[in-house]
Amino acid sequence: MMRTTVFSLLLAIGVVSSSLAQSVEFSGQIRERSEFDDKSFIEAQHHDVFHLLRTRLQATATVNDRVKVVVEIQDSRVFGQQAGTLNHGAPAFDLSQGYVLVNGLADGHLSFALGRQALVYANERLLGAIDWNNFRQSFDAGVLRLATNDMSLDAFGAAIHRHPVITDYARDVFLAGLWGAWSPQDKRNTLQAYWLFDTPQDAISRQNRHSTGIYAGGHYGMLDYEIDAAMQFGDYVISGGDSRTISANLVGLRLAYNFPDLMGLRVGLGYDRLSGSDPDKTDTYGIFNTLYGTSHKFYGYMDYFSNIPFSTSGLGLQDVFAQARISPSPTFHLGLDIHLFSTTIDPGKLLPERTPEWSSFIGMEIDVTAGWKMADAVNMTAGVSMFNADKNRAVLLPGATESLSETSTWAFIMTTVNF
Repeated sequence: MMRTTVFSLLLAIGVVSSSLAQSVEFSGQIRERSEFDDKSFIEAQHHDVFHLLRTRLQATATVNDRVKVVVEIQDSRVFGQQAGTLNHGAPAFDLSQGYVLVNGLADGHLSFALGRQALVYANERLLGAIDWNNFRQSFDAGVLRLATNDMSLDAFGAAIHRHPVITDYARDVFLAGLWGAWSPQDKRNTLQAYWLFDTPQDAISRQNRHSTGIYAGGHYGMLDYEIDAAMQFGDYVISGGDSRTISANLVGLRLAYNFPDLMGLRVGLGYDRLSGSDPDKTDTYGIFNTLYGTSHKFYGYMDYFSNIPFSTSGLGLQDVFAQARISPSPTFHLGLDIHLFSTTIDPGKLLPERTPEWSSFIGMEIDVTAGWKMADAVNMTAGVSMFNADKNRAVLLPGATESLSETSTWAFIMTTVNF
């Protein structure tokens, strides 16, 4: 039913373009990624090889000088997932984006977008599209933007999870926020500040969570940088009435220097720190939550820490890393990333009986990647990663009782065609 509805909508846009719209532009993407997955530390678990396919088709209708309509459909699948060859019962075919964009209000300073859309801000630390995933992250949202030449301010609200009206009250989950940016047109730098409010809720807890912070990024000559600083506050209530005060923080720093005469060499260093919850502070919830961010680009390509705080058992995360990249030609590059991961809170506080054998250090991840632009619209990326874990690698597998290995590996090759 969804397939028929969305295709009918795209067809309708094309049919009416000559009478109602100035133009309709179509674009799309096909992306295939094959992965070799041996990331499990459980020695008895066998490795896996699988193939992911993502197909997108987008129509952008320019209705007039002020109004645009964007409709994007997406099919995401794993090869062999349908257990057959007949084309029926698509497992993940949906409306990825569908929104109206109105520009040029208030003497050209005001615009709004309403509908299903991606929300991408700053470096995607807290709000991003998560494009690495085979599914894109989209929000049912409205965005109001006030902009001048150098400054912009977005006010937005998004429905995350709507509960039906029933006898037992269950609060809807939503996200609201303000995001301001100063980006001088004559410079390659930006300074941004934001406030976000969301109301996550699950079977055992609910939160009224505020997230506020700043982001700065840009270039000074051959030096590029990114600075993140954020704090979270509010209340965290566990079923039964136990309430805690949220007090969490994040800091991040990335610096890199570019050597264009040395095959485009870029060398960088960085540090990220996400707070955890100290078991000794029973009245405080200190775990920083990365909300709806694109974690893949920050905390290692093997994605052990893509679901913080669950990925670190609530102990927080520290990441000291180094990066290097060379581009021997305009169409080819090689990259190396090395991460040293540790928890912010001593694991011994969570499991005192293991204090003698556990430290805060989790392990080291090494990521090697290569990219090749095969044609104007075709890009190929490949990579191989290894994680060498410390004894407290069980932080990655809470409750694991099986024999655990010290190393894990993962590799991928991905082809992307944009049209």
